[in-house]
Amino acid sequence: MTPVIRSIEFSGTSAMSVHLSNDRTFIVSLDQFDDIKSLTREQRAEFEIIDGTNLSFLAIDEVYSLSDFDGN
Repeated sequence: MTPVIRSIEFSGTSAMSVHLSNDRTFIVSLDQFDDIKSLTREQRAEFEIIDGTNLSFLAIDEVYSLSDFDGN
């Protein structure tokens, strides 16, 4: 069974944690994602998880897949 995104959270302005259904967490540097890094705190809170494996922020026109965050 493929894990799905359960939630995300931000560590200040430098990192984002992507929590998965299999109890794994990807911690990614926002330096890799300039468009997410440039979002305000309020804009970062306005996101949606699509089909469990994709993530989108309402303020930017980009959809990220789980594979974008897993380092592969």
